[in-house]
Amino acid sequence: MRGSPMATPPERWPSKPVKPKNWQAKALEPTPYNPLELDNLGRSVELELLKHTPERLDSIAIMKGAGVYALYYTGSHPLYQAIRGTERPIYVGQARPVGTRKGNADPSKIGCPLWDRLGEHRISIEQVEDLNITDFKVRYLVAIEAFVSLAERVMIKDARPVWNSVIDGFGNHDPGAERRRTGKRPPWDELHPGRWWSHPHHMPTPSLMSPEQSRQRIAAHFAGETVEVVESEA
Repeated sequence: MRGSPMATPPERWPSKPVKPKNWQAKALEPTPYNPLELDNLGRSVELELLKHTPERLDSIAIMKGAGVYALYYTGSHPLYQAIRGTERPIYVGQARPVGTRKGNADPSKIGCPLWDRLGEHRISIEQVEDLNITDFKVRYLVAIEAFVSLAERVMIKDARPVWNSVIDGFGNHDPGAERRRTGKRPPWDELHPGRWWSHPHHMPTPSLMSPEQSRQRIAAHFAGETVEVVESEA
């Protein structure tokens, strides 16, 4: 009957789990999670960025602040069908105030470095012959400058975007008249010609990487092979 005392008391069990002999040698040693470890700090910024809805790259409202961003390709270019959509970025970048690298950025002048940087990318793509700006979307996050580089590093490490990890040069600025004359065109500009400063008239020396080599490297990258980026000189 329910509630009736058991006729026989239960067998006594140990109050603590019994460790096996030589347990010290057998025990796993998981690495303790440290939320303040640099990669984890960067990943927290990345997770916040990924909550944002992708926007068209050609219609970003002007805003103040530094930050990190991820570009996505949604068009029909045959090279990039493996990442078409807004799951895997084609490029990841950051934008910091002018003077940050030299330590003389003025914190009282916020400026709009993130918006400026996204605008530079828009202009680059609009000049290219075989890409359409309406096929590009972006997630971006205005963030404290100290965490911007951490987030960019983690995102590139985890996602290995093709324009960061395989084909160099998309994020390059005009190197100036002298370096245009003496330097080599970036691999990205050989593959996607159109930017005025990398035109053979202005930058006559071709890249070390031909367009066909770049296409092969992109295909290998999307097939899961390890392909290292070849740095441009621009």
